[in-house]
Amino acid sequence: MSAERTVVDRERPFHLHELFFSATDQRGLIRSANPVFGRVAGYRPEEYLGKPHNLVRHPDMPRSVFHLLWTFLQRGEPIAAYVKTRAKDGGYYWVMALAFPAGDELISIRLKPSSELFPVVEGLYQNL
Repeated sequence: MSAERTVVDRERPFHLHELFFSATDQRGLIRSANPVFGRVAGYRPEEYLGKPHNLVRHPDMPRSVFHLLWTFLQRGEPIAAYVKTRAKDGGYYWVMALAFPAGDELISIRLKPSSELFPVVEGLYQNL
């Protein structure tokens, strides 16, 4: 998928108790993901397995945030960040992502943002 995909100002729903999970190789190719990932992102497993995780990258996300994420992961360190993500249908969803190296994989566990800091971060991202 290319960055030219349509962006729709429609939030994809999911519940606070739902956790996203995905594992990639060191290059960011998706090796596995749970059903929450597929359902909310709108992709079937055959559409995302083996594909770059940036398949769900939203164009509103500052490049500097992803640079920071990759810098930590390449050093073998965990990191957490708010991430705006784009679904297959062009809709979006925000997550708080915790990413960390585990053996030869990079693991990401994501949940629905619920902190009072989230609106502050959302505003900061718009200015980056």
